[in-house]
Amino acid sequence: MSRARSAENRAAMVDAASVLVRERGLAGVTIEAVCARVGLTNGGFYKQFTSREALVLEALQHVVEQRRVLMSGLGDPLESTTWQALIDVYLSDEHRDDPGHGCVVAALAGDPELPTSAGFGDELRHGLIDLAATAPGADENPDRGLATVALLVGALQLARMTVGTALSEQILAAARAELTGGRP
Repeated sequence: MSRARSAENRAAMVDAASVLVRERGLAGVTIEAVCARVGLTNGGFYKQFTSREALVLEALQHVVEQRRVLMSGLGDPLESTTWQALIDVYLSDEHRDDPGHGCVVAALAGDPELPTSAGFGDELRHGLIDLAATAPGADENPDRGLATVALLVGALQLARMTVGTALSEQILAAARAELTGGRP
C-alpha cells in the first residue's frame, strides 16, 4: 500500500472515530465500528494504530481541532455578533439532529470513560473555561460566562433527549431567548 493511501486510511479512521465519539460516546468507538464505517478490516486498523485508545485520543484531538477551526471562522469571540452566531448555530435544529458532527462537550458530558482519556477531560475543561471567559458579561462576572456555556450545553442535551417532540423545539427556543435577551 502506498504511503498516500495509508495516510488516507488513517485520516478516514480518525474522522470516523470522531463522529462515533459524538454519536455513541467513548464506549461506542470500537475497532469494529470504525472499520465498518471506512470499509477496512481489523487488520487494516492495526496497521495504523497500536490500540483503540490511541485511535480515541487522536479522534478527540481531531474534534478539538475542528472546534478551533469553527470558532475561528465565527470571528472575534468578544464581539456580541460572534456570540449571536454561536448561539444560532449551537441551538439550531441542524446541530441537535446531527450529534456526530456536533459538540463533543454535549456528547461526552457525564461519559464514564472521559476522566481516563489521556488528559482529554482536562483539555475539554480548559476549552470550556476559555469559551466562557469570552461570553457577554463574563468580563464583569465570570460566573455569567460559565452559566452561558452551561445553558448552551444543557439545552442541546435536553433538546436531543426530546427530539421529535414540540418540547425539543421549545427548549431550543427558550434557551435562545434567554441568551439573546429575547431576540429571535
